[in-house]
Amino acid sequence: MSEIEELKEICMKIAEGIEDRVREEKQKNFRQLSQELYMGADGTPTQRIDKIAEDIALSTVSKKMNVLSEEAGFVDYGCEYTMVIDPVDGTRNAVHGIPFYCTSIAIGKEKLSDVKYALVRNLLTGDTYTAEKGKGAFLNGSKIEVEKTSNEPIFSLALGKSGNNRMFNLLNINRLNIRSLGAAALEMCLIASGSIHAYIQGNDYLRVTDFAASTLIVREAGGEVFDIRGKLLDTGLNLKERSSVIAVSSEEFLEGIL
Repeated sequence: MSEIEELKEICMKIAEGIEDRVREEKQKNFRQLSQELYMGADGTPTQRIDKIAEDIALSTVSKKMNVLSEEAGFVDYGCEYTMVIDPVDGTRNAVHGIPFYCTSIAIGKEKLSDVKYALVRNLLTGDTYTAEKGKGAFLNGSKIEVEKTSNEPIFSLALGKSGNNRMFNLLNINRLNIRSLGAAALEMCLIASGSIHAYIQGNDYLRVTDFAASTLIVREAGGEVFDIRGKLLDTGLNLKERSSVIAVSSEEFLEGIL
């Protein structure tokens, strides 16, 4: 077995382990999932659900990869590859009982553009999106592609505190159907599977842990990912940089956004 195949298996074990444990904790201790434990490496509070999920990732990786996580930061095991993980993307949804959150895992070296493998697992349904660079994108093992055209496109926007005037203006375009779902990685995967046509985070707010996996999945499915300035998205694998994100199934949908 090649090194990358072994690392892919580890990623799947981590996703499965997180799904099982989060489901168990949700049933037994739902009201405790939102408990704030400490400030994470990304500068935001770590909630109990995040810590539970990250502990599974760190114990399963077995020092086969370095780890970059929102909670623990960069854990250097001296390996060639780094696992970029958001153990629970959509934490606010999870702790409020909104059934839309996931685990996001990518394997890369230094930059977003050199990510080799990506996995996003819906922690409610078990649906698993994967991609390997140059080999396409898959949902539960079946190849997926973006939907390039639509008379009634669906855009998913980051609104609320994360929104800006440019995104709020999109609400007034009659031909658009708007959603705001609260889990960037999973929303971007919906583009890859042809369910929606664009995801927009207009502020420089997201970290690479939010979009490392889903960017590869969108690109391997035939879509593209930019920042709000229209530049192809490519950040370092670190928690210092923040970025806006525009993921689209076709550059046709960039009209009216940039």
